[in-house]
Amino acid sequence: MIMKDMKHFAHLGAAALLLLAAVACGHKQQTPQVEGHYTYEHTFDYAMDGNHFDVSETGTMDFYADGTALDSARQTYTVALKDGDTITWIFNYISPSRWRLEGDDFYFAGIKEQFRMELIEGGDREAELSQKIVNAYSGGADYEYKFHLDTLTADLLQWSFIYPDGHSDTWQFYKK
Repeated sequence: MIMKDMKHFAHLGAAALLLLAAVACGHKQQTPQVEGHYTYEHTFDYAMDGNHFDVSETGTMDFYADGTALDSARQTYTVALKDGDTITWIFNYISPSRWRLEGDDFYFAGIKEQFRMELIEGGDREAELSQKIVNAYSGGADYEYKFHLDTLTADLLQWSFIYPDGHSDTWQFYKK
């Protein structure tokens, strides 16, 4: 009788282990994926030709499984001109791009032939300077940047970049 109870207990134990394994496999932790639709806000500043630029952008970033991406943003430039005046321009920024991830290195480059940056508000004042901004972005649109992947979760992609002068910048993309 004891032997019969032991066999029954062994079968129950094996069944419990199989059930536990099946439940564990069904709830397997998945690695977050880059692919998806994200929103972002970002600010930066720089100087060019003695003028100071404060830039804010609000945009979306779509990463596709085939290694392509689409970065679309509304960029607002507030420019303190070297003569003391201030002007504001708003640009529509559209950059079809390519991306790849190798460990914690996130490589990203625009596709130069498809890049667009259009002045949508701000008038003709200092038109030469606004065109210089567009030309600077267009000229380097296909440069491949190597970002550091700081965070990748189901809801957040964060990367950072260290510029040649040593200062760094961080972008946070929120998955929708």
